[in-house]
Amino acid sequence: MTNHAMTTTTTSPETLPLDADSLRPDELSMPALMRELNLQRKPSWLLVKVMNALEQKRQRKGLGWSRAWNKYGLTVFRTHTQRVVEDADYFAPVISVLNHFLAGADPIYRDFVADLLSDPARMAFTFYHNNTTEDGLQYEGLTVSMGRKVPGDLTKRDRLDIILEDQRVDGAVDGQVDRVRIYVCPWATYGLDRRFQLCERHSFTAEERGVVQSSYRQCVDHYNQWKTEESRQWSHWSVRYIDYFGPRGFIPQGSSFV
Repeated sequence: MTNHAMTTTTTSPETLPLDADSLRPDELSMPALMRELNLQRKPSWLLVKVMNALEQKRQRKGLGWSRAWNKYGLTVFRTHTQRVVEDADYFAPVISVLNHFLAGADPIYRDFVADLLSDPARMAFTFYHNNTTEDGLQYEGLTVSMGRKVPGDLTKRDRLDIILEDQRVDGAVDGQVDRVRIYVCPWATYGLDRRFQLCERHSFTAEERGVVQSSYRQCVDHYNQWKTEESRQWSHWSVRYIDYFGPRGFIPQGSSFV
């Protein structure tokens, strides 16, 4: 029997594969730099291919936390966990965003949001991502994601996603939210025929702008607080094998996540 040694390719800060308009690696904080370097170290292509095939099957069946809008075009480079009772101050501005933008939503979905937010057993994560859209626009941003296991079928999830994104223009971002998307996705409708409520906005009134920016600043402030706290880092063995988890291909000038 022949033993095959597994080799690991390491990447130095000087050779992070970022595009030409990105921040230099020496401009990143130590936690951000270490995270980018660690994410470069992928397992073999075959294991990645097998895991992504499995993930596609899970998504078609609606299993677990995953939804299509949190996969395609995205690179999730860090995930933090939240504690829904202890972190009430973190969620308060996010709930203000929901109240402003879901006022005209179908009552079924508004009732679902109210019920989920009152559930002390709900789970919450914040995913930090780069996003390249089909028409070539680039964003950096975050998803505050809340959900819970569906009673009677613990492989399924109710899910609510609040996505705030800052568009990259001429290689840079300015810290201002340019796009808001809210996906309200109870399993009762999603499991039936993949129905969910989407609210998407690209422009805001002065009042809405204040609410959105307050939430984004709160999330960014907590990102900087939590990026060095080990207990806040969500990690699972599968993320090393799934394509939409990984290092950033660009880190904009002015990035909020360094």
